[in-house]
Amino acid sequence: MNARRKRFLYWGTQLVGWGSYVGLFALWNYFNGSLSQRSVKVLVMVFVIGVIVSHLFRDTIIRRGWLDRPIGYLPPRLALGALLNGVLATVAEVLTVDLFFPDHEPLLTGAPLKLVNHLLNWVVLLLLWSLAYLTYHYFAKNRREEIRNLRLETADRENQLMNLRAQINPHFMFNALNNIRALIDEDPDRAKQSITRLSAILRNAMTSVKRKVVPLGEEIDIVRAYLDLEHMRFEERLRVHYAIEEGIEREQVPPMLLQTLVENAVRHGIGRLTAGGDLHVIAHRANGGLDLIVRNSGTYRPGVVNGTGIGLRNTRKRLSLLYGRDASIHIAEQNGEVVTHVHLPTRIAPTRTLEDRTT
Repeated sequence: MNARRKRFLYWGTQLVGWGSYVGLFALWNYFNGSLSQRSVKVLVMVFVIGVIVSHLFRDTIIRRGWLDRPIGYLPPRLALGALLNGVLATVAEVLTVDLFFPDHEPLLTGAPLKLVNHLLNWVVLLLLWSLAYLTYHYFAKNRREEIRNLRLETADRENQLMNLRAQINPHFMFNALNNIRALIDEDPDRAKQSITRLSAILRNAMTSVKRKVVPLGEEIDIVRAYLDLEHMRFEERLRVHYAIEEGIEREQVPPMLLQTLVENAVRHGIGRLTAGGDLHVIAHRANGGLDLIVRNSGTYRPGVVNGTGIGLRNTRKRLSLLYGRDASIHIAEQNGEVVTHVHLPTRIAPTRTLEDRTT
């Protein structure tokens, strides 16, 4: 729902709601034979005050972030907000009646009990209004979260299946198994280690489908296993360098995110160079979040798809669903290297976005 439509829905609901409230009183007075020009003016005044004061109450709710708070946090604040805005509405009503309705019974100098009744009426009305407003946003928020989770699950599964197909494609399996077979007689221990790495990659591809995030340390272990297998094929043509900041192994990242970037760097970068090249895998904290950087020898031309471009477009989609605008991914060529830079916040973004705050 775009911002314009949300504003239209909000103001439409406001006008219809308060209009229905004063309309019921107008009908009641009409059937009782007490509807007069003065009572119509008073009802119009109540309508205007109700719209303005409830709008101010809404502004307080949004500015203080109450829409994002748990339900237990809200009752005392809603009660206090209804009381304060009820006082404001009562003052506005008293001043309007006493200044512009000389034929109406004065409220300020009238019976104190009547003034208290007016105050209580406004407090109850605004409390009911706030409950209705928050109830709408509560159900709307749950619906947005459900849709976002479904989209995220779909994107995750698509991404994992794409990576799984890439990892078990005949070319990859053929090279890995042939290299392992050659090692069986020459170096049985290394052959066993390679088989363990290959099974770890395949097992991770299948199990990570069910998870939204995994520890960075686990992701790096899979990247090391993958690069160790590729090193058997490329040998000295693949030179790998790691720069992982200490103490960030428990930071959460989307599964197979780093694996996707590294695989693209090997297949579409270093794999196409006769002399091979260098691959740098970098991870460190930056700007209140986590930076993942993959640098590899090669060239990059924007708009030109190198090979299959495994998962990069889907990776952008997953990052957007998980972190909103707080995450970013950029790829560019710098000094003869292709640099892919991903920035992740430390936490998954809440369901609500800035656009949601327009209602």
